[in-house]
Amino acid sequence: MHTLLGYSWAEIASILAVISVLFSGIYWLIRHSAKVLNNAISAGTFPLQQQSKELINAIKQLSGNFEEQHKSLKELRDEVDKHHDELIYHENRIQNLERDKK
Repeated sequence: MHTLLGYSWAEIASILAVISVLFSGIYWLIRHSAKVLNNAISAGTFPLQQQSKELINAIKQLSGNFEEQHKSLKELRDEVDKHHDELIYHENRIQNLERDKK
């Protein structure tokens, strides 16, 4: 009969089968533990996820408000510039009229 390291082929096959079953069990245990841990982390961080979503939505709303305010401010500046130009025109006109009157 053939042997390897003093074990017969049948014994070697049995040892390899036992080792294979042990590694499969360890692999399953690691995967199952990782899945349970992942679920626990997800459940534990759920409130934080909700708060971050609310914060993101609030930031988006504030950004939109800021853009509206910026647009309003630009329109107000344009209006002020227009009135300023009109005041300068009227001031020059008044000065011309006063000068012509003298």
